[in-house]
Amino acid sequence: MSMRLFIAHVVIVLVLVGHAGGACAGGQFSDADARALVEKVQQLLRSDTSMARYTMRIETPEWQREMRMDTWDDRVHKRFFIRILSPAKDRDTTWLKDGANLWMYLPRLERDIRIPPSMMLSNWMGSDFTNDDLVKMESVVDDYNHHLIARDERAYTIESIPRPDAPVVWGKIVHRISLDGMPLSDDYFDEHGVHIRRLLFDQVREMGGRKIPSRWTMQPLDEAGELQGKQTVMIVESVSFDVRLDDAVFSRANLRRSAR
Repeated sequence: MSMRLFIAHVVIVLVLVGHAGGACAGGQFSDADARALVEKVQQLLRSDTSMARYTMRIETPEWQREMRMDTWDDRVHKRFFIRILSPAKDRDTTWLKDGANLWMYLPRLERDIRIPPSMMLSNWMGSDFTNDDLVKMESVVDDYNHHLIARDERAYTIESIPRPDAPVVWGKIVHRISLDGMPLSDDYFDEHGVHIRRLLFDQVREMGGRKIPSRWTMQPLDEAGELQGKQTVMIVESVSFDVRLDDAVFSRANLRRSAR
């Protein structure tokens, strides 16, 4: 091998090694790539539109409570509708999210109520999810700046920091997303950096023509960052993606309609 050819070979090897090392360290992964990955998870779980049935189970050391519901999700127009199916005492309780507005209808009172901003952090239906989770579903992509902070043989770790003046309640969200784009966990921190809660995704199944995690578990943490011994488990029973949704679904009049 001539000296010129040998030198060219060494240069090529060094370039390839440099690219491999940079990719492992995240050097080749831009903030735009991080944002695209967070958006990809939203598209996977919600698509542009969807209809789904869930079972929600609230678990504490003292008691458990289970609830079933149907949902209609129009992610493009930032609209969401929920109808509780069971238990009997909550049947036909409905929720409508339209943009930044959230309404609830209580059949026993025969009236709908607009949820004020002061109640956004209140627990939703007694669960470990909040009213804010319903209103700010799209916020996770648009209201945060996203950065890759780690990558291992299994997953990316992406840190999402609120944009200046973004109307959000979290000081930071840390996402773990598998290398093939499947969500694994979301960790939520307040503005002081205190770890408040963790959302876990597992039990991946073929549903609605794609593989998605069918179990979502929200776990609140105490001041020391330890589990409190309670959690809320959401099970996806069935889902259809990219379906046509009538505008009438997302109307306040629909809040009062009984389930058939």
